Amino acid sequence: MGLLVVCLVAAFLHHSHSLELQPSLYGSKRIWENVLNPSDCVSRVKPPQLFNSQNFTVDLRMPGVLPTESDTYLCMSFPVPTSRDSYIVDFLPHASMNTVHHMLLFGCQTPVSTSSYWDCGSVQGTCEDESSIMYAWARNAPPTKLPKDVGFKVGGNSGMSYFVLQIHYGDVSAFRDHHRDCSGLTLRMTLKPQPFIAGIYLLMSVDTVILPGKKVTNADVACEYDSYPIYPFAFRTHTHTLGKVVSGYRIRDGKWSLIGRQSPQLPQAFYPANKEVTVRYGDTIAARCVFTGEGRTSKTYIGGTSNDEMCNFYMMYYMDSKHSVPFMSCMETGSKELFRHIPAEANLPIPVSSGHMHSMMPLGNTTDDKQLLNINKAEPFLDQDSHLEQVSTWPQSSLQLGQVSGLALDSDSNLVIFHRGDHHWGADSFNSQARYQQRSLGPIQQSTILVVDPAKGRILKASGRNMFYLPHGITTDQDNNYWVTDVALHQVLKVSGDGRDRTLLVLGEAFTPGSDTDHFCQPTDVAVDPETGNVFVSDGYCNARILKFAADGTYLSQWGAGSSDRRRRTPFWIPHSLVFLPDRKEVCVADRENGRIQCFIAETGEFVKEIKNEEFGGEVFAITYSPAGNGLIFAVNGDSPYHSAPLKGFVLDYSTKQILDSFSPTQKEFKMPHDIVVTKDGSVFVGDAGSKSVFKFTAEKLHRSVKKAGIEVQELEVEAFVQAKLKPHPNISKAAPIKEKQTVAEKSHPLVEVEPRKSTPKANKEESVLPAIVVSLLLILLLVIVFLGVFMCWRKNKRNEIKMEPRSVGGVLGKIRGKAVGTLNLGKFFASHKGYSRQGFDQLSTEGSDQERNVEDSSDSDTEEYSAPPPRPPPPQSSS
Repeated sequence: MGLLVVCLVAAFLHHSHSLELQPSLYGSKRIWENVLNPSDCVSRVKPPQLFNSQNFTVDLRMPGVLPTESDTYLCMSFPVPTSRDSYIVDFLPHASMNTVHHMLLFGCQTPVSTSSYWDCGSVQGTCEDESSIMYAWARNAPPTKLPKDVGFKVGGNSGMSYFVLQIHYGDVSAFRDHHRDCSGLTLRMTLKPQPFIAGIYLLMSVDTVILPGKKVTNADVACEYDSYPIYPFAFRTHTHTLGKVVSGYRIRDGKWSLIGRQSPQLPQAFYPANKEVTVRYGDTIAARCVFTGEGRTSKTYIGGTSNDEMCNFYMMYYMDSKHSVPFMSCMETGSKELFRHIPAEANLPIPVSSGHMHSMMPLGNTTDDKQLLNINKAEPFLDQDSHLEQVSTWPQSSLQLGQVSGLALDSDSNLVIFHRGDHHWGADSFNSQARYQQRSLGPIQQSTILVVDPAKGRILKASGRNMFYLPHGITTDQDNNYWVTDVALHQVLKVSGDGRDRTLLVLGEAFTPGSDTDHFCQPTDVAVDPETGNVFVSDGYCNARILKFAADGTYLSQWGAGSSDRRRRTPFWIPHSLVFLPDRKEVCVADRENGRIQCFIAETGEFVKEIKNEEFGGEVFAITYSPAGNGLIFAVNGDSPYHSAPLKGFVLDYSTKQILDSFSPTQKEFKMPHDIVVTKDGSVFVGDAGSKSVFKFTAEKLHRSVKKAGIEVQELEVEAFVQAKLKPHPNISKAAPIKEKQTVAEKSHPLVEVEPRKSTPKANKEESVLPAIVVSLLLILLLVIVFLGVFMCWRKNKRNEIKMEPRSVGGVLGKIRGKAVGTLNLGKFFASHKGYSRQGFDQLSTEGSDQERNVEDSSDSDTEEYSAPPPRPPPPQSSS
């Protein structure tokens, strides 16, 4: 009994020592000094909550304050509740923009005050010594999640023994009812070391002046990076009301690579950074903020009030713990020569829809987290816990389709299918001059255009009889007319959508291929600007261009492929699919055989960006677009003889180019996915020319751990691993010269928490037990096999009374060992097991290669589906 008591006491002492929380610091009366009659919100503030010997939460809240003037900055310090090294792995905000303009969390050694809250908008600031920004929030941003095995290091020898919470109260009219505010945040923390330490790099303009009435003013910031490699995984933009777009880039060897780009008028959250960008010694980090002075009657300067402006680009990164630096900043004005080469996308304002504006409206005085999380609930693809799955019961009855070449949606959100009936594109369909060789078959007699109920797959309307020879692309306009291409006719036709098959407009000459402005050569697709009525045509299999026409068919201009590096421009090789981006006023094209997506300004044809990913497998057949979230591009790839990538669909973040999800049928495989559309409710339809069918996909909730586009997504685990000592760095700034009067919102839905793809994070206890058991059983089985082999040989030799030579035993054992090794390759077993890597430190899966992929290989697959490959197209023609 005495031994049991001793064990219990020892366990209790070990448990207490492992955390060493200091709740007395949080429970002392000093927190409530100078607060008269605090409201009930004070009762919601909790002392540190202990979950187990290593994981705990800390509440950081204002103690029931009542600001009396607008643009008040109040700060409150909180001691880190343990003297040991600890790590912040999650942030949960408790604030509403109805009350709070923004809040920032700093870490430092010596705050301005440790007795009560203070006015930190004055000369006092936040800390007496160097401070580091660890978190920021504004505009009802959703919670931030850090990647697995990444944390902000505090306490111990980190140089941060205090948290300082700074809150900017912009408009005190919210306090007319004299309620008191307890806004703040909850930190989830652990004592378990993390292998990667998080930090924030801030690029900030300090001397920009915005002239009144001037339409565009650019604020450019750039610095050369001179430290150990960092791996950006999230970014956030911040301006006040005049900011239109903020973009951040890494520049290496003259090439600009986008880290992130966003409108600062959207919820100011941390969004996922481009995972293919890393920053290393010698790179340049640059940012541009685009402002407008329209509506102002006087100059606007950089400053801390709501009438001033700010230009900030926050980059959240992680580093190997051995070299970690918690905060770095750049405030140098970028040279005009450098920014002459900035990509065109950085100058394009991002329109903010009424739905987004609504999401930024005040939600009332509540700080209920549920309201914060429901901001984007109408945007299903931003949910990191969803995945597109096939609806196997759709359609409920057979549609009797031929080769499905095109899909569209009409104004009632019905699905429009364009198919080839009993006609096929084969090797004999065209001669070497691209002239159609099967005119004798006549036009397709079946209804080639079907309007289908997207819910059940019932045919609502059929049209398009005796009109087409080889249908290809289709889209609809505002009046529900169909714009179609026919590769046999070499024409673009506008057809009435009322079922009467009236041809309203024809572009091109029937059965006559050409390359001038009056002819096409196997045109592939059409996109229509709903506001101007302008029509864009991708042309096509034997030409390499995009043509632009007015709504009445008047030729306007044309252009070829684009490139951020004009010296390495690669012409289109079958521009196969087009989509118009109404919120961005851009046209994007699926450049099929080059395996890439390129986007252009619709008005001028100026190149904006290129999206290329090795997971496409060398070919991109079709694309469509949804304005949800950051803007989402949906794509399907094609089969290439030079690549082994499976046929599937992709969901990509337009801004970061990151693959958010991939999907494929569960009942039968894609054969030749040829077109794709997405409905307003998030349903995705894929037309397959090979299987003569249409597939429907909808977003389904994932289990706790599932793979999205080859990346394993898991819930945040507070446990992880890290050892390291934060080292001082010359780029670490003191609280920012402008006292960081800034908003830094949390990570929004697009930022998915991902597990390392190649790194070697610590597995949790449950994950490590199973492989140990499996390996042990296999080793036991191996030993049994060896023993039985030896025993059987011994019995056989004894029975035959043959004396075994020593080398024979060695030979038998050698054969047994050889066979065992061939059957059970433990090296391959471990290497293929989740979490195992033969490498040491590697990037998390939020980060890809630090080399920009430049795969210029392309497929020589069939020129459409079934004919010989086309030659490389000539250099692109200039716009006219």
